[in-house]
Amino acid sequence: MVLEIEVSPTEVDRHFATAYRHVAERTKVPGFRPGKAPRHVIDRFVGRASVIAEAVDHLVNESYDAALDQISIVPIDQPEVDLDSGTVAEGAPVKFTATVAVRPEVTLGSYTDYPFGLEPVEVTDEQVEAVITDLREQQGTLRPVDSRGAATGDIASVKFVGTIDGEPFEGGSADRLPLVIGEERMIPGWEENLVGMTIDETKGFEIDFPDDYRVEELQGKHAHFEVSLLDLRERILPELDDEFAKSVGELSTVDELRAEIRDALASRGADEARHHLADRIIDFATANAGVELPEVMIANEIEIMRDELRNRLAAQQIAMDRYLEMARQSPEELATELREPATRRVKSLLVLSAIAEKEGIDATTEQVEEEIADQLARYPDEPRLREYLTSRRGRSYLRMTLRNRTLVDTLIDRALGTDAVPAGTSASDQDDTTE
Repeated sequence: MVLEIEVSPTEVDRHFATAYRHVAERTKVPGFRPGKAPRHVIDRFVGRASVIAEAVDHLVNESYDAALDQISIVPIDQPEVDLDSGTVAEGAPVKFTATVAVRPEVTLGSYTDYPFGLEPVEVTDEQVEAVITDLREQQGTLRPVDSRGAATGDIASVKFVGTIDGEPFEGGSADRLPLVIGEERMIPGWEENLVGMTIDETKGFEIDFPDDYRVEELQGKHAHFEVSLLDLRERILPELDDEFAKSVGELSTVDELRAEIRDALASRGADEARHHLADRIIDFATANAGVELPEVMIANEIEIMRDELRNRLAAQQIAMDRYLEMARQSPEELATELREPATRRVKSLLVLSAIAEKEGIDATTEQVEEEIADQLARYPDEPRLREYLTSRRGRSYLRMTLRNRTLVDTLIDRALGTDAVPAGTSASDQDDTTE
């Protein structure tokens, strides 16, 4: 879409005043304090062209944003601006065009009457007992073992040297490695060879690396290992009695503990079932809709997903370069890998936005501001994220995401017969519900 925008002489003069002030503040002019040099001095010292460029930058950005506020379009990329800066002068209007890519039209299909529903949640006795076992293991103590051989579940310390065709290989040896026998921290079948070994015993065995092993050079290789058992301990679990139940929480008996665990598993299962239903509803609506995806939206989504990955890695103190090195990927290969999920996400977002408009559901300005504050609090050292979230495009993206979240909750509640936001009602009129 091409926008024809005209800026009045009064507004042009205001932008020139702003430009002069900004240029003066960052320019050291002999004989004048910062920001105090008069205009004719700034023109001679910096050049009139620099002031005009600054004024044009301000007036284009502000008037473009103002134009978007007057029309109902959703831009999906930065505009291409056509303006002859040689015609810009104080006291005269300025006209320019902005060519902007807008959100494509979506042809909606069926997004209700799903051929599926909420899957029932069943908590088994085995699941409850597994949680109890985990709790007991957390309170377990270790006891040295010297009267028997190693068994599955024991905590062992081993020294080993691995060779392939008689030659050691990188990562194939350790002087003292702790492991739990049976957790399969090593390659499949490796730990089974420890069963029955006693302290200070050394054992040799042959084993093959899996064909899909994470280190490409070792995939399918036949290796020999010499392993010495340095230390062996067994975990002693506390008795499953009322005293143990009291140590876990504000409980009196083991029966109360089991009941509490069962309730927690049921609640978690219900949440997971609801999330699964949401995914199926989105997939159903997306599959039944038609839309031509602009390449710019896919490219932008790939960048967003790349930033999300970078933030997750930063939380683990892993740099993106290091991640790519470990994954044996180039930045271009990562972008190719992200393209398919980015394409699916773009289509889902567009389809959900179209449904939200049809249903009259929206997110409030307050919700958008809260989401921005939350994300900036979680990632305070990400200037690119701050710049994006506070931009018009970033705010628009967040608003769409929040609106779609409210929409999905509405569709789920409707499917379950508990409408949270009636069709045709804006979320801005339903703050208590949407928040």
